[in-house]
Amino acid sequence: MAQAQSLSQIDQDLRQAIDFRTLAYRECLGQHECTIGEVSLRATRLNDDGETWSEATLYWDPIDGIGIQDGAQNDEIDFEERLEIRFEAPQQVQSIWYSDLFHSEDRRYGSYLTDRVENEPVDTEIAGLGLVVGDAEIRRATFSARDRLPWSPFNQEVSLDFIENGDLRRRVVIQDETIMVMAPRGTSTELEALLENPIGKVDREKRSIFEGVETVEIDLLPILAEFHGTSLFAVGTRNFDLVQRVANNEQALRNLRRIAEYKRSTIDMSNGELRMDLEETTALDGLTFFAPFDASNDFSVAGLIFAQEEG
Repeated sequence: MAQAQSLSQIDQDLRQAIDFRTLAYRECLGQHECTIGEVSLRATRLNDDGETWSEATLYWDPIDGIGIQDGAQNDEIDFEERLEIRFEAPQQVQSIWYSDLFHSEDRRYGSYLTDRVENEPVDTEIAGLGLVVGDAEIRRATFSARDRLPWSPFNQEVSLDFIENGDLRRRVVIQDETIMVMAPRGTSTELEALLENPIGKVDREKRSIFEGVETVEIDLLPILAEFHGTSLFAVGTRNFDLVQRVANNEQALRNLRRIAEYKRSTIDMSNGELRMDLEETTALDGLTFFAPFDASNDFSVAGLIFAQEEG
């Protein structure tokens, strides 16, 4: 269940826990998998067949934590991506801290009323979680955002080098019989354009071309797959590139982390950080993080808290 918390509680909670925002995890940036202490992380991406998975690349920064590169967001976990975390020894996970998890962003990104995850509200980002024992998921759950999307990103409060939509790469939304594509108008100060085209609509003047012709149903999946990797936003890797440039500059990274911690305690602006307390008492071998397909999605994982052994 989700717990209400102050904006700075995440820093207090993770001080003596698994904090993916610490500089130790910068070793994971650009890797398919990495092991830091007792925790191993691996990124995978769903193939075009919709069933098999292949290698993906981990993202990290000291403000949000762990995400996956490419996809609709170049720094977060999207619907075709999966973050797998495994523990050196079984652990009872008490809490999980997410970041970049918001509600009320659908209208901004053109995905309003596309949320269809059962028992979760519309117009909210939803994080999926799998509990792993051995090599199998014993249970899956979804958690929805609690904080409203702010007018400006929290990361911009930390550094002006971060920009709005700086890592937004592509937005293709299919809703009923309409295909919608988000695209930039050309400058960072203008609102994005929403391009809408109905599926199956034929120009009236050209209908005669098809008279007497046998109708053939075409599978749209191969066509839509062509959008994979397409950057509709000119600034599609801006924020990612910023972090990558300073990845080897320990002082610059420490400054970003220090300023973020200060901002969380002094301004009223959420970074979509949410603590989920698990009721599961079984010792787990790992966790799997995913974003459900039928929802507004993309989020990061900021940290884990293990239950303390009694005595």
